[in-house]
Amino acid sequence: MHSICKTLQLSLSPQKLCKCFRSALKNEPNLVFKRSVTILGIETSCDDTGCAIVNNEGHILGESLHSQQEIHLEHGGIIPPVARDLHKAAIQNVVKKALDAANMKIADVDAIATTLKPGLPLSLIIGMQYGKHLSKISKKPFIPIHHMEAHALTIRMVEQVEFPFLVLLISGGHCLLAVAQSATHFQLIGQSRDDAPGEVLDKAARRLKLRNILEFRSMSGGQAIELAASRGNPKAYEFGIPMRTYRNCDFSFSG
Repeated sequence: MHSICKTLQLSLSPQKLCKCFRSALKNEPNLVFKRSVTILGIETSCDDTGCAIVNNEGHILGESLHSQQEIHLEHGGIIPPVARDLHKAAIQNVVKKALDAANMKIADVDAIATTLKPGLPLSLIIGMQYGKHLSKISKKPFIPIHHMEAHALTIRMVEQVEFPFLVLLISGGHCLLAVAQSATHFQLIGQSRDDAPGEVLDKAARRLKLRNILEFRSMSGGQAIELAASRGNPKAYEFGIPMRTYRNCDFSFSG
């Protein structure tokens, strides 16, 4: 298997091909492919339905995204059952658009990758089920993806960054500091003990009722607060430094 993975013959069965992908990522940083390997990726961890066709050189051959932002703005935030139903309604068309943009059919890709965690469970299950469905009908390997690890590795698609490297991941639902040792090995150094930055901004925007102001009505909580704050006085209030007595790399945003 080691010698096969060294040059990755793509005549393997789906099970062996998937095993080769995992082995290659872990043990073969300088893997040489005999031909381009193409992955169809599906992302439904929160409120956007996304799909992209990417090859082993990091080139995006086709992509498609369906945003739910306008609908969730009406509710003042993401409602998981609503997000699930919108994913379910959009996912087939999103995948089709990505394949069309790449001028490919599902039979042309080598594997199906789908976000399995972390995220909203009701949203994640839609992507997982559809990814497994595509894997079954196309007889292609199914590759589960940890989407925070995927975020950490995206820099290597646009820059020559060698392992190991330090990465700070900040999003609506997560905040963590880690060392990426390889494509499959991450050392967690610190994380939020309470809310994530995006979560705090959404909560603050709701408490301030910024949606009641016309110019902020079509913005997310973070966008609205950023615009409102740009017109304020940054020295009006003095805030303390959180967790200054803790000898670790954790974060706190709850105040």
